Amino acid sequence: MALTPERLRDALRAVRFPGFNRDIVRLGMVTDLAIEGGTVRVHLRPGTDKPEVLRQLAADVERVLGAEPGVGKVEIRLASEGRGKDPFAERAALPGVGHVVAVASAKGGVGKSTVAVNLALALARLGRVGLLDADVYGPSLPIMFGTAERPHATAAKRIQPVERHGIRLISMGFFLDEQSPVIWRGPLVMGIVRQFLRDVDWGPTDYLVVDLPPGTGDAQLTLVQQVPVTGAVIVTTPQDVALLDVGRTMAMFAQVSTPVLGVVENMSGYVCPQCGTEDPVFGRGGADALAERFGVPLMARIPLVPEVREGGDRGHPIVVATPDHPVSMQFRGLAERVAAEVARLGVVPAGASA
Repeated sequence: MALTPERLRDALRAVRFPGFNRDIVRLGMVTDLAIEGGTVRVHLRPGTDKPEVLRQLAADVERVLGAEPGVGKVEIRLASEGRGKDPFAERAALPGVGHVVAVASAKGGVGKSTVAVNLALALARLGRVGLLDADVYGPSLPIMFGTAERPHATAAKRIQPVERHGIRLISMGFFLDEQSPVIWRGPLVMGIVRQFLRDVDWGPTDYLVVDLPPGTGDAQLTLVQQVPVTGAVIVTTPQDVALLDVGRTMAMFAQVSTPVLGVVENMSGYVCPQCGTEDPVFGRGGADALAERFGVPLMARIPLVPEVREGGDRGHPIVVATPDHPVSMQFRGLAERVAAEVARLGVVPAGASA
């Protein structure tokens, strides 16, 4: 069998990125393959400078390629080498915070904030919870929690978050009126996210849920560069246009060594309030295929029901407004699965609450 880049790239599909279920080829980390005689040169862009991750990745690549007939030597070049300042050099655990759980989406309009709010409220049954609204351009927490209260500074010059329904809240929306546009470039957005992480009195908190803006921009990168994120929950709808870019979001978290805990399919179908039948208005099965493709669990299917929208608009999310509603029970099940995945990872950052 001829020694070709295609054959070797296929072989590298057996190499999983350390700590993940996805291979380095699917994640786009193999940037180049060259063959010269029996020597194979592999260029990788792993997206991390963690020495232990780089060592394991190099060892796995060398083992897999070295086993291929005709390969005498494997040379590995990591794109992370010589990049200068480590972008994760400032990353440190938040004092008193046990786990940071990011709620993300590839596109807007999929109900990510609704999922983040109800997930946080459901997690409050399992521990102490904070909710950080990192969507600086479209903050929604004040409306969804029905409060115009403003955070205040403590004697120690820390920001005291707003408390509502037993959880701590911070959002740019608490500092703006409804007519104030946020016309900021990236550095200002990054500064606000850093301040919300570092200058807010979060502890003691078991779960800090971070509602991220759509996409893979400044807020996402600032979060993962500032604190160790235990894992991310990806929210999507079943329709193809919403699923199209989710792979990029998955790859981003993989490249910054952040596990994806699972996928939530929101608006999975419209439930008729009269007869109770469910109509898959946005399609069916898309999130299943996505979860299978990336090797992560489908953690919940949340149907489209009026009570979810009405609860958010009134400032009483469905989990607290109607705790016995079937959708509230689904959010509680989602919270239990998130907590179980977090516990399975078994990592509590230094300085976190016991």
